[in-house]
Amino acid sequence: MRRSSRTTAQKGHPFGRRPSGGVADVLWDWSKSGTRHAARNRLLRKLPGVGAAAAYRFGLVERPHYAYGVRRATELAARLGHRGVTVVEFGVAGGNGLLALAEHARYYAAATGVAVRVVGFDSGAGMPAAKDPRDLPYLFGPGFYTMDHDRLRARLGTAELVIGDLAETLPAYLDTHAHLLRDHPVGFVSLDLDYCSSTNTALGLFRGPAHEHLLPRVTCYLDDLPGTIEQIGEAAAIADFNTAHTDRPIGRVLGLRAFTPFDPPWADQIYVHHRLDHPDYGRLEIGATGDQLPLDH
Repeated sequence: MRRSSRTTAQKGHPFGRRPSGGVADVLWDWSKSGTRHAARNRLLRKLPGVGAAAAYRFGLVERPHYAYGVRRATELAARLGHRGVTVVEFGVAGGNGLLALAEHARYYAAATGVAVRVVGFDSGAGMPAAKDPRDLPYLFGPGFYTMDHDRLRARLGTAELVIGDLAETLPAYLDTHAHLLRDHPVGFVSLDLDYCSSTNTALGLFRGPAHEHLLPRVTCYLDDLPGTIEQIGEAAAIADFNTAHTDRPIGRVLGLRAFTPFDPPWADQIYVHHRLDHPDYGRLEIGATGDQLPLDH
C-alpha cells in the first residue's frame, strides 16, 4: 500500500538514491519481480475477452491480495452457512486500499451471495510517534500518511470508516456492533499499520474469549513485511501474539505461490489466524478439497 510514498530504504534503491528517471532507473524497477508482476497484470487485463470473472480468477485486478482475502472470506462463510462476512483494513491512510477492498467486496458478494461488510480503522491524523524500537522508527515517523477525510468519505459508499485511537475504537466497535458481527463475522483482515505496537493493538481483534465475531480461520495480509526481519515491525507483533495465544496461531500460508496464478510476490505476505478453539473450527468445508484419490488407470 502507498507505493508512491515508500522510503528509498524499503524500495531498495542502491545507497538510498532516489530515482531520477532514465534508462538506468527503468531497468532497476523492471529487475524486480513486483514491478514485472504488476505490469504484466495491467497488460493482461486489457486483452480482448478478459472480463471481470477472468480478471478475478487470475488475480489481474487492483490490489489482488485484497481480492484473494475477500474471496477466501466469502468462500469460508458460504461453506459454514453464514449469510454475511466482514472484511477489515487496519491503516487506511489516503483510502485507496479501502476503496479497492470495497470494490472486491461488491464483486464477491454478487458472485457468492454472501453479503460483505467493509470496515476501515485509522487514526485519521497520520501515524503517531513510535512507542517501541521495533516500530521501525528509521522508516516511519509521526504524521506520515494523513487522510483527506471529506474526500474519502464522499467515495466510500456503504464501507465504514472508523476514526480515532485504535486502542479505544476497536474495543468500542466490537462492543457496539456485536450483534451485526455475529451475522457477519470477520473473515479477512489487512494489517497495514507499519508499527509493531500499532499492529499489536489491532490484534486485539483476536485476543478476547468470544468467537462469534470471527470465522474459525481469518485470512490476513501483512503489508509491511518486505525489507524487515522477523524480530521487528508486523512480524514481531505476530510473534508476540503467537507466544501468548498458542491455541490461536497466526502463520504464513505455506506454498501459496504454487497454487496462485502467476506466482505473485504478495503470496508471501498472506497469513491465516487459525482459531483452534473456535466451535466451528472442525466443521468440514464441503468442497474445499477432494475427498477421494482413486488409483489411476
